[in-house]
Amino acid sequence: MRNFFTFFVAISLSSISVSAQTTERVPSSSIYLNTVVPGGKIVSFASSGEGYRFNPIWGLDQAWISEQNFRKGINHMGRENVGVARSCFRVTKPLTNDTDLANDPINYLTRRNNIFRIHSDTLPLILTCDQEAGVDPYYRDGNTANVDRWSAMIYAHAKWLTENSRHRVMGVSPFNEPDYWTEEGATTTNSRDIAKKLRSDYPRMSNVAIVGGNTLNDDKAAQWYRAGKDYYDWGNTHQLAGSMENYKAFYQLLASDGKVGYNDEMHNVAEAFIGLENGMTVGIWWGFDSRARGEFCDISRHGVRLGYNDHPNNWTAATVYRHDDGRVKAFMGSSERQAVSTPYEFVCTDREVYYDGFGPTREIRQTIHGGTGYQKGQKNAECVIDVTWGADVAPSVIDGTYKIMSKATEMVVAERGELNGNPNISQERYTGSENEHWEVHPVRNTVDGDFSFMDIKSVKDGKHMDVLNFSTQSGANVISFGEGTPSSNQQWYLEYAGDGYYFIRNRESALYLTVTSSSKVQGVNINQQAKLEDASRQMWRFIPVDAECETVAPSAPTGLRTTPNPASVVLEWDANTESDLSGYSIVRNEVGTDDWNTIARNLATTKFIDNTCQQGKKYSYGVKAIDLSGNISPISEMSEGSPTAEPAMTAHWTMEGALLDATDNQMDASSYGSPTYTATSAEGTKAISLNGTTQFVQLPYESAGTPDMTFAAWVNWRSTSMANQRIFDFGNGPSQYMYFTPSDGSGMSFVVNDGTGEQNVKCDSKLTASRWKHVAVSISGTKVTIFVDGEIAGEGTLTIPPTSIRPCLNYIGRCQESTGPMLKAYIDDVMIFNYALDSDGVKTAMANATDGITLPSYGNQSETPDTYYSIDGKKTSHPTKGIYVKNGSKAIIK
Repeated sequence: MRNFFTFFVAISLSSISVSAQTTERVPSSSIYLNTVVPGGKIVSFASSGEGYRFNPIWGLDQAWISEQNFRKGINHMGRENVGVARSCFRVTKPLTNDTDLANDPINYLTRRNNIFRIHSDTLPLILTCDQEAGVDPYYRDGNTANVDRWSAMIYAHAKWLTENSRHRVMGVSPFNEPDYWTEEGATTTNSRDIAKKLRSDYPRMSNVAIVGGNTLNDDKAAQWYRAGKDYYDWGNTHQLAGSMENYKAFYQLLASDGKVGYNDEMHNVAEAFIGLENGMTVGIWWGFDSRARGEFCDISRHGVRLGYNDHPNNWTAATVYRHDDGRVKAFMGSSERQAVSTPYEFVCTDREVYYDGFGPTREIRQTIHGGTGYQKGQKNAECVIDVTWGADVAPSVIDGTYKIMSKATEMVVAERGELNGNPNISQERYTGSENEHWEVHPVRNTVDGDFSFMDIKSVKDGKHMDVLNFSTQSGANVISFGEGTPSSNQQWYLEYAGDGYYFIRNRESALYLTVTSSSKVQGVNINQQAKLEDASRQMWRFIPVDAECETVAPSAPTGLRTTPNPASVVLEWDANTESDLSGYSIVRNEVGTDDWNTIARNLATTKFIDNTCQQGKKYSYGVKAIDLSGNISPISEMSEGSPTAEPAMTAHWTMEGALLDATDNQMDASSYGSPTYTATSAEGTKAISLNGTTQFVQLPYESAGTPDMTFAAWVNWRSTSMANQRIFDFGNGPSQYMYFTPSDGSGMSFVVNDGTGEQNVKCDSKLTASRWKHVAVSISGTKVTIFVDGEIAGEGTLTIPPTSIRPCLNYIGRCQESTGPMLKAYIDDVMIFNYALDSDGVKTAMANATDGITLPSYGNQSETPDTYYSIDGKKTSHPTKGIYVKNGSKAIIK
């Protein structure tokens, strides 16, 4: 697991004991409830959402001539996603006869073309000014550019390319960073005049886009564009200075003018996806880092954007895309020179997922780091996160010490022999030697540039797995080399390949770690290669050092059976007998669909409660066993199950020293900020105390998702000075929520927003402070009723059905926007019902009511003392768990 992820422990004990409860508890979906540190910018997305499709053109740069960068870009982006390249005109030598190029610019055009041919000899080109050797006086009028000669020189370059190569000149930009470099002698006026002259005096340029000057500081972009916008087809800027708001506004301006938004020198993946959000359609990478940029280019051209957020003051942003092939990826990026560290919280609103193998969960938090100045601290931070789900997910988070076994040969990666004084990497039969053990950890999120990688380091000597000489070529050798912070050719990323195996790809080259033969012979070499038809030679399993290198899978579990509860399904199965069994995984799909997911992983029990299923839906369940070596069994015979969805109290947190759910659904909650439990209680002996600054409770993801529902709780509100504290706030982020506040400034209020705007139901007065009061919010379709001590305090009808948002971030004591006010109160006896209670039902739910509220009478008073009534009015002769009314007068809790 990456070191930037919130600490998380997946409970997989044979039983779970809690001091506040003497009985053993069965593991439920609640063990995966991941309460993250508040304060991050939220990026909400639905993995199955419609999304928004862009149509960008991405390219690679050779203004800075570097074959290495060009090869890296092709390898990471994919050849089909490179649609353009940036070349240069040279102003180092005068034109011959004022019309033709001298040898120097021809030589440089040829040199660049030779690199472009790595991609193809027909790659379209956009030209800008090469400032490497300065500007010959021939092209100047004193301190400014000579419009006639500068225009003739641009045309001469375009003409030469047309006549001497198959590259089409797509566009020309008269000046490069004219707001920064004085050598060009550029002004907004002569930039305009050059554009005008190219358009009027050179008919052969009619199909070539005339591009505004590429400003280094995006604050200057609009100024340079407006001066010549009548003659520019495209506007152009990049971001090495200037504000994000001006960067966005510039592309919005171009879109409103019907011009192409262009960035011919992108320095960070954030420039790309912020630009797309605001109208940019063409972008070229100046230098090419690696994975995040390459995968974003691919998914943005062949997929849809699902979620986005940014922090303009910090110059950071984050986004989520879904590829047309179904893959979902999250990206983060920042300004190369101006970023401030910013946490982002990714929230999947429609299913539990795995973030780089961490899960199943809905949310994860990660920080994108800024620096302390240009090239100080974190430089150019960016990353990509794989968001996955399905019947076959990565068996665990990779972060520890392993042996790395080949699928093709069942032999392990080892330091064996040497190459030029450094250990060579090859395969050998496992013997337990340190040269066969590897420490595999995420790189620090403050490593320069993209940090979506792992460091694979020999236990024997601490040297990193290394691609020789930073090669981007297929067939390059792999050795061990160097210590300390790994360089780019010593960083690797993992792609899950299924059945417990991974592809291992290099940051510098994007190529695959490969055993060069399927032969099970000691010493077969390991190198990097492009994707092979025989993928098994590029598939690897990370096996803990104390497990065997073997591939015999456990037997499929047997005897799977399901038992329904109102809001959950209980699964039980027979135990496997293998001695090396590691645990079980549970897969589920909705009957009639093929939408499988792994809802539990690494369980050591043979019983589990699924409380992430939705009431009213029918599911098919299966169980798989996994052993210590990562071998996964076939799936068990399937068993169907569904919550009964009968009217019931679906969750009850008594707050008796823990956040355990007293119902059979076991929707155990979690907390942040270590709230305490106080003897000042309304029910039982304890209540939870929230301090109003750092503490809140988070309820399970599906605890508030039914069409009708009731929330009920005892509240002792202890701070009236701040409006809009939240007794509860159920939502999916800052734009989708339903909350109840003890005071909106004048009275209690229930507020709902599905993203289209707020609606509310208000009460005439605030909640009474410093006194235990019972509050309830009852929702029936669009009707909302607010109760205080069992009496109606407010009611109304909304046009937005509150539960249409299907909330997954369900809080007591905090709001969806983490900067909002937090609740200072004692909270006790919190209940959620899957139907709308009326006044009598709320009074019954109050149980041992205080403050003069008496329980209603239910049933015939002549009934025997052995007759009980549940909260939903059903008679029983023997109460189990929950709240029951005995003889219509006295409440008991089981």
